[in-house]
Amino acid sequence: MSNPRSHLWGFRFSISDGVVILLAAVFTIVLMRSEFALWWLVPMVVGHFFLFCNVFRVRRAYEFTWAFIFLLSVGFWLSRARFDWLPTLFTQLPFTFAAIGAEMLSWRYHGIAAQRINSRLSDYIAHRSNLQS
Repeated sequence: MSNPRSHLWGFRFSISDGVVILLAAVFTIVLMRSEFALWWLVPMVVGHFFLFCNVFRVRRAYEFTWAFIFLLSVGFWLSRARFDWLPTLFTQLPFTFAAIGAEMLSWRYHGIAAQRINSRLSDYIAHRSNLQS
């Protein structure tokens, strides 16, 4: 029998996640076929959201910081008439790695492989259980 609190850590995936990914993929294809220059925004945002929320389970403050920097980055490249995705991706990757890395080094890391990576996972679970009581 699985631990009833196992939903508190590890990779997670739900039907609604699958629906969002499917809709994002369809929307991306529609945008690409219509030759919309910024078609890449959809997979980049949805992909990072999935990584942050489902795979590494990054805290909201890091997500919001990443999103703010992403908006600045997109604005910067658009102001230079660069509509392709590579400059934004390469500018954003260090911040993506920083958010994920900082979360994985935290006592509260509860994403993928948390049982192997976080020696204080039980502290996080106890903390979360106390909050839910």
